[in-house]
Amino acid sequence: MKESYLEIVELENGDIVLRPASEDGEETVPLATLQISDDTRSSLKDRYFELAKCMFHAGIDFVYSEESLFDDDSDYLADEEFRPKILH
Repeated sequence: MKESYLEIVELENGDIVLRPASEDGEETVPLATLQISDDTRSSLKDRYFELAKCMFHAGIDFVYSEESLFDDDSDYLADEEFRPKILH
C-alpha cells in the first residue's frame, strides 16, 4: 500500500496549509488552512510557524486518537499503516 505524506506549507498570501504532498511538484488541495493574525505573528516573531505545526499535529492526533469523535472508525484510524506521515 502506498504511504500518504502530508506537508505543512506557508502560501504566498500568508495562509499556512496542511495538504497532501505532491510527487510531481504540483500544488494539491489543502486539507486545512490556518490564518494567523498579524498581531500574533508580531508577538511570536519567527515562531508563528511552529505554532501552526503544533496546531496541525494536535488536530491529526485528535482524529487518530482512540477517544476521538470518530470512534465508529477507530479500528481504521488507529492503524499506523494508514496514519499519514508529515513533512515540514
